[in-house]
Amino acid sequence: MSSLGSLEESPLCNPLMRMEIRFDGLQNVGGLRTVNGARFGMVRNGGARPHQGVDLYAQPGTKVFAVASGEIVRIRHQDASCGQDILLRFRPDSRVASFLKMSGSLPPDGTLYVLYAHLSSISARLGPVKRGEGIGATGVSGNADQRYPHLHFEIRKVKSPGLGLHNRLNPELIFSGIDYSKPVEALDRFSRTA
Repeated sequence: MSSLGSLEESPLCNPLMRMEIRFDGLQNVGGLRTVNGARFGMVRNGGARPHQGVDLYAQPGTKVFAVASGEIVRIRHQDASCGQDILLRFRPDSRVASFLKMSGSLPPDGTLYVLYAHLSSISARLGPVKRGEGIGATGVSGNADQRYPHLHFEIRKVKSPGLGLHNRLNPELIFSGIDYSKPVEALDRFSRTA
């Protein structure tokens, strides 16, 4: 394995070919309170519980990509919460690093971690990985609701940040092009028929 200092800066790419936020629908328990439950922040249980990443809709078996060149530092196959998951460490390129430094979000060593959770399979191995390389496939492992397949995707400042939002970054600020139209369209339809 490489040392922290030997990771080269890497530009980012999307973890999925199609970036669409997961939507549980208005019939889910909690009704309208869950519309934004797949987004980052205090968005669950009416704002009482955090969601540490974003849930991107994907049918099981959809290919997942390394968002940057870096190093796979952890692979788990049976975590109770995340199921099969991968943790990638990388050093963001100067554009992303500059953006993060402006908001005071980049750790002192300049590296970040990406968690990919609820996978159905893992093709990556511990060690170096290239940006855009296939590393696994989406699924519904762990505590993922079987009715709503997705990739749980989060960005961390440290390897093991614990519970809550501390030491996590909002992926929505870094990865543009996430489609949020399904919840918006559903709310619009609901308001016109209510």
